[in-house]
Amino acid sequence: MVAKWAFDTTHSLSSENSRLVPLVKKFHLHGNLKQSRGIFLIWDQLKSKEFLPVDLLIPLPEPLAITQSRGYQSNLEIAKLLSKQRKLPLLLSLLDSYPDENTLTPTNSPFQINSREEIIRSITNLRVGVVGNLMQSEYIYHHFAKELKSLGALWVSNWIMIRVPNKKTQTCSILS
Repeated sequence: MVAKWAFDTTHSLSSENSRLVPLVKKFHLHGNLKQSRGIFLIWDQLKSKEFLPVDLLIPLPEPLAITQSRGYQSNLEIAKLLSKQRKLPLLLSLLDSYPDENTLTPTNSPFQINSREEIIRSITNLRVGVVGNLMQSEYIYHHFAKELKSLGALWVSNWIMIRVPNKKTQTCSILS
C-alpha cells in the first residue's frame, strides 16, 4: 500500500549521512542561531535552484514549548533568509497554529488553523513552499499541506534541510 500524501513534492538539502547534520543539530536542536547563515548559504549554493518554484513561503509551525526552550523558531529563521534571497512573500499568520505532537496520528491533524478570510485570500490558487529543518514525519507535512489545500492552496512543496528515514517504518523521524 502506498500512502497518498497531501503535499505535492518534497525537496531536501541532504540526508542523514551528510556532513551538514551536526550543523543543523546545533541550529535546530541546541539553539545556536549563529548557524542559520551558514546553513542558508550552503542551501542556496547547493540545492535551492533545483527546488520547484513557489509563490509564497510558510515556515512549518512547531510546538510552542520547543520554540520557547530554544529562544527562536528555527523554521522561521531559515524561511526569512530564503524569502529575502528569492524575493518571495513570507506568510507568518499561520505561526499561531502550533501542532500538538500528542495528537499526531495518521488520521488526526495536530494543527488548529483558523480559516480567517485574510489567510484564505493570501494563499488561494498559489504554489506554497513549506520550509522545515528536519523531516520528522511525513504525517506532520501531510496534515499541514492538507490544511493549506483546504484553505485554497493550489500546490504544496516541502523545502526540508535534512531528511532522516526511520529504519523500521521507512518513514522519517527526528534527529536525536
